[in-house]
Amino acid sequence: MRSLMRSASKKPLNVLVTSGPTSVPIDNMRVITNRSTGEMGRLIANAFLKTGARVTLLEGAVTTTVPVKPSRLRKFYTYSELDVLLKEELDRRYDVVIHAAAVSDFILKNSFKGKLGSGKELMLELVPAKKLVLTIRNKQPKTLLVGFKFEPSIKKAEIMPKVASLFDKADCNMVVVNKSDAKGYQAYIMKSDRSTTNLVSSKKALVAMLVKDCFKGL
Repeated sequence: MRSLMRSASKKPLNVLVTSGPTSVPIDNMRVITNRSTGEMGRLIANAFLKTGARVTLLEGAVTTTVPVKPSRLRKFYTYSELDVLLKEELDRRYDVVIHAAAVSDFILKNSFKGKLGSGKELMLELVPAKKLVLTIRNKQPKTLLVGFKFEPSIKKAEIMPKVASLFDKADCNMVVVNKSDAKGYQAYIMKSDRSTTNLVSSKKALVAMLVKDCFKGL
């Protein structure tokens, strides 16, 4: 794979990858989370590391067995912890930001202190969470920004309205549109001009295509 080096200074690219699930606390013991394994983030980190890039990986409570040795690894567990880490990292200069974490869409309006007792009905009020991807461009105006959109159906005609905000509001350069079900994995990359790549049927194929397209976009 071709080396991703900044031609003017010959210094390695600085790449930030977010990966894995976030959790939203119900009380001090219970959480609401999602099924993200973190495999995609580690595959992306490893692919960029092979190019000679410096990779900072912000990683949730992953279950993948894919090994990774990023330049810097910072762990989070909750949505709030990722929010804090991302703010800190965006004060650094990154050439590429890959926001692949499966971030909670909802948070509890009020979480409970201590541990709730069992055996009684419990009503939880959820409110929309702040979209962390919308915070990236303001602090990284020159970065190449890649967002992710996971949907049960990724037909291009159906997905276009759903990814519009990632281009119009988050100002992403590219968006990975993907799904995973009993039939396997499928994904393609949509560009800011709304052109799309060919559909791929494996995470490794997607990652190889993504790194190549990032190189073209720099």
